[in-house]
Amino acid sequence: MKARLLLVTALLAWSSAGHAASPPRIIATADNSVPKCVRPAALMNFVQTVNFARRTPRAIEPRFADIASLYQRIGQCVSRPPEKCIAVRWDYAFFQMLIETNYLTFRRPDGVPAGVPASDNNFAGLGATVSGRPGEHFNDVATGVLAHLQHVLMYSVTPIPHPVAKRTRQVQADVQEIMRRLHRPVTFADLAREWTGTDKNTYGAQMQRMAEKYAASFCGAQARERSASIR
Repeated sequence: MKARLLLVTALLAWSSAGHAASPPRIIATADNSVPKCVRPAALMNFVQTVNFARRTPRAIEPRFADIASLYQRIGQCVSRPPEKCIAVRWDYAFFQMLIETNYLTFRRPDGVPAGVPASDNNFAGLGATVSGRPGEHFNDVATGVLAHLQHVLMYSVTPIPHPVAKRTRQVQADVQEIMRRLHRPVTFADLAREWTGTDKNTYGAQMQRMAEKYAASFCGAQARERSASIR
């Protein structure tokens, strides 16, 4: 009973304005924080579990081993000084990244290499808006994570003075004009409806299902069992 309560509590934390099964607001606040059961080690365990369960098991590149820690660290303060430090729900940004990269394999569901290669350190397909054209390249993993998180934060109508990604610079004014019309805090569901290159009707639902899939394995009784093996 207690384990079920923990799971329900985690699922409620992955909600927007208290409505279950709805992606949360982009900006993290005291009442919109990343659930405590979301930890970098557990997230990477989640990625490994999914990839090893494939018909053809796949391992991610070793240099991505600490990427969840980067999402946590950078996500807690996406804006760079002297701008105000603003945090985002980096857990949902991480889940979005897993969708975009197919769990860091950078392959399509049929196993064929995707249009954005792992060597680009581009974890959100930034700039890859036209089929056949390459997306942006970032020099290292940390820069690629920062570029993604800045792009996510940009959707919240927070100004990004010096974006890492060219794509963020190009679309910032237009995207924020659209988001201001909502007259309320912007959610990942709102982001999903405007994100280019993906089915607008299902993208937000994909993120939410992934969050719930993670919660089912790492935020209940199984979470305590798994945590002992990954600490």
